[in-house]
Amino acid sequence: MMDSYDIQSAGHIDILKKVCKTSLKTDQLLDIGDVEGAQKMSKMYDMLMKSGKFTAAQNKGESGEAVDSLAELFAMCEEDGFIPRYYTDGPQDKVDRTLQDLQMYTKNLVEEETNLSNLIESAMKQIELDKAKEAETDADAANDDDLLEQELFAEDSPLTDKDFSDFSEWEEEEEAESNELYKKLENGEL
Repeated sequence: MMDSYDIQSAGHIDILKKVCKTSLKTDQLLDIGDVEGAQKMSKMYDMLMKSGKFTAAQNKGESGEAVDSLAELFAMCEEDGFIPRYYTDGPQDKVDRTLQDLQMYTKNLVEEETNLSNLIESAMKQIELDKAKEAETDADAANDDDLLEQELFAEDSPLTDKDFSDFSEWEEEEEAESNELYKKLENGEL
């Protein structure tokens, strides 16, 4: 335990002794089959470890890779001359992967597609044809509107008195139907 943790005071040593005794007592209780007593001792062991602040963060690292103080950081900077920046060669997230895929697709398309110029030319021709068709349909629609307007206002087919009487009859029928619906609505029939 002394080799594993950074022991700084007599209080730490005292807690370490109690931790060791508790660990031994837990083993003894397990050997005789007293599971309930072993659980209590195990809880006490955990409590003593926490109160002594014997955690993984306080554990002395044998590898020496951890920097525990600013002085170690300064010493490392003075020895190496700089803190190296680590570059990871691969993508870090989904956006990087997507960008990398798009770049590879474009690269392969340009380098390996032998018929690329023909594909671009045919696409441009198709766009021009689509625009011409659209303009043609717009012109046809404008001509149809003009023809309809000419038919309506042509002098050789003026509205007759019969047209006005037919319209008046239709209007009266519609008004009668709406009045019937309104009465049914008022009476609660609908």
